[in-house]
Amino acid sequence: MSSKEIQVKEYTVRAHKRQIHTRVFNFVCKQCDQSTSRETYGPRPLYCETCRPPGTPKKSQVTAPAKKGKPRAKVYRSDVDFQKSS
Repeated sequence: MSSKEIQVKEYTVRAHKRQIHTRVFNFVCKQCDQSTSRETYGPRPLYCETCRPPGTPKKSQVTAPAKKGKPRAKVYRSDVDFQKSS
């Protein structure tokens, strides 16, 4: 079993290095019916790299909650004048 070091950059965790264990699978492509091999770290692939090329990792759709502003003192205005001058 071969291993690779990959650079992982995420927004939810600090960037770090992770060691993944990859395997080379020999299989018959489901689309073009050609015998091929493909290196992957997940389950056995169904398609060769020409039929389904590896894509970029999808970014997670988690959005940060909107930041609330600091509470401010409210100024109320009234028609009645409470300050009586003598």
